[in-house]
Amino acid sequence: LAYDTADVVTCLFDHARELQMELGCPEEKIRVTPNGILVEGLSDLPGKNEEEKQYINAGAILRVTPIKDVKTMIQAFDFAKKQVENLKLWIMGPTDEDEKYARECFELVETLGLKDVVFTGRIDVREYLGRMDMTILTSISEGQPLTILEGFAAHKPAIATDVGNCYGLIHGEGDSFGDAGIVTHIMNVEEIAEAMVKLGRET
Repeated sequence: LAYDTADVVTCLFDHARELQMELGCPEEKIRVTPNGILVEGLSDLPGKNEEEKQYINAGAILRVTPIKDVKTMIQAFDFAKKQVENLKLWIMGPTDEDEKYARECFELVETLGLKDVVFTGRIDVREYLGRMDMTILTSISEGQPLTILEGFAAHKPAIATDVGNCYGLIHGEGDSFGDAGIVTHIMNVEEIAEAMVKLGRET
């Protein structure tokens, strides 16, 4: 009904447009309007301090909620850290949107006896992103994640699950830039851990 009565229908990326057409939206109504960020504010950020240079930092910029599947990220980090001992996971973003889930994530870290997992709470991304060696996103649903775009602006490779436009952002869509990270299946602890190990060893 919305497609029939709308004058214009927007979406973030080409595959979303294809899905809208499959659901009955006339092609001529659709406009692809990708997300954008201010590159200038992210392209020349401060890097690691002397203490942090001993670590390989994986940064997740997110809300600590079930849709971001932070538990899978933590479990994957547990496996990856056994192979790359100086790996450190930074989970950056608010923990008050789903406090029960956030507590479960804190408890999982304690249960696994994991070291080098930091929950920062709300942050100014510009104060942290330059210190990361990679970004990571393990969501079970996304559109066109700003966190990946922000990471690219700061020259950071990304690990992301194959949701929304993550595959297109990382592997490209008709461009010649090459791969900018690794795409994994949703909730696949082994694949995500392997991706963290691969990028960690290449850092």
